[in-house]
Amino acid sequence: LLKNIFGGIIIIFDKPFQIGDKVQIGNYYGEIVGVGLRSTRLVTSDDNLVSVPNSDVMNMPVSNANSGEENCQVVTEIYLPLSCDINRVRNFAMETAQVSKHIYLNKPIAVLFFQEKIGHKVMLKVKVKAYVNDIRNEFAFKSEVTEVLTKEFADMYQNLVNTDNLN
Repeated sequence: LLKNIFGGIIIIFDKPFQIGDKVQIGNYYGEIVGVGLRSTRLVTSDDNLVSVPNSDVMNMPVSNANSGEENCQVVTEIYLPLSCDINRVRNFAMETAQVSKHIYLNKPIAVLFFQEKIGHKVMLKVKVKAYVNDIRNEFAFKSEVTEVLTKEFADMYQNLVNTDNLN
């Protein structure tokens, strides 16, 4: 109990986050809704209220997605075959992010490519990193980008599935 109270006092004075911030504490990611002497409370994307003892908060890395700002970075990932046209994917992903009603255009948009082994196949992981205009739009933006890119490149997914079925 004393460790939690001491941790709460440090959190209140140090202010690594504030109410409304999106943070990752251990395995939990969500919006801070309360900081007390005993625990820090956050609401996850599934609307679960999680109370993390302040002693745990003090002993874990804490990642703050927006540090008090209304905007925050959102990273969306999709997987495509290595044979895809990277320029086409980059241009379409960039355009998709730019025209979203949730985008915050005062910060950069990045489209990054990585190779990653999934099962027995090597895939191209596409990361779209962009900022939303309001932290409450984080998951709506991520869903929108995923849906639009998946629809646009459905033929690549289908060809990948057909190739897997032949092997």
